[in-house]
Parts: sequence; C-alpha cells; structure tokens
Amino acid sequence: MDEDRDWVLQVINGNKQTYAHLITKYKDRIYNVLYRMVHSREEAKDLTQECFIKAFQKLASFDPKREFYPWLCRIAINHCIDKRRIQKPQIVDFHEMDQLSMVEEQTPESIYIQKEFASEMREMLDELPESYRLVLLLRYNQNLSYQEISDILGIPVSTIQVKLHRAKQKLRANTLRCSKKEWSV
Repeated sequence: MDEDRDWVLQVINGNKQTYAHLITKYKDRIYNVLYRMVHSREEAKDLTQECFIKAFQKLASFDPKREFYPWLCRIAINHCIDKRRIQKPQIVDFHEMDQLSMVEEQTPESIYIQKEFASEMREMLDELPESYRLVLLLRYNQNLSYQEISDILGIPVSTIQVKLHRAKQKLRANTLRCSKKEWSV
C-alpha cells in the first residue's frame, strides 16, 4: 500500500514515531502467523515484539517498490524458524489453542467434539514438514494469494501450488490413517 510506503519513508527520514502506525496495522496479523507456528500465546507475543524490532533495524533495506506486509511477514517467519532451531522442542499446550466453532448450539458433547477435532488437526498439521505447514497457514489462515505467499517465502508461485497440493494430500492420508486406526480399535 502507498500508505505503508509513506510511513516507511517517514521512519527512514527520522520520524521514528510513524513506525507505531505500522505496528498497529500489522501486529495482529503477524501475531496470528507466529501463534500458528508455535502454538503458544506468550511465545507468539514475544516473537511478534522481536519481529517488529528486527524489522525496524532492517527498515533501510526495505524496497519501497514492494509491498510491506510480505517483507514483514518474511522477517517474522525467519525469526521464528531461527528461534526454534536454537530452542528445545516444547510441549504444545492444546488448552491455549483457539476453539473451533463448527456448530451454533454449544452442548457439552459438541464442545468436546470440537476440542478433539482441533487437537487431532493440530497433531496432523504438526506432522507436516514446516514448509508445507507455512504454505497452508499463509493460504488458509491468513487468506493470502499465491503471489503474496510467493513474495513472503521467496519461492515461485508454481512451487507454492505444488506445496499446497502435497500438504493437502498428506493431510488426507493422515486423516484416512487415523480413521482406519479408530475402526480397528
């Protein structure tokens, strides 16, 4: 957006307070991306803050001909991946995860089914390679276009399409495997 470019240029030219506009505009979207990657609210908050600090430090390298959000999102994803490489794997707290609203009427049974479904889905997503998870997250959680995902990840649109297709295939295979396991018990 032109507004983003104007704000970036103002920050680069010395008006540091203008950076607050960019933070306000994108903090929730960046938090959501990071939360889906780490499954922890506190860790996602910390990573979001660190992402904006890193982006501020690298603002001079931003190309004003490009969109700001994909650039910022790429910083957030890279920062998260870097942090995960140096940290030990942590246990996922499934009680912290978003609740799915699949039905209008909330009965104890429907709430239980929703929690079970969310837990199983989270496990299946966690089994996917990180590159597949990221593409699914950006496409279906962030509702980004193939081109926007391509800009964020720095890979061709055709590769995005292939990764999405393969990720869906793996999820289907995992779903069938889980279904067969339930029937054999």
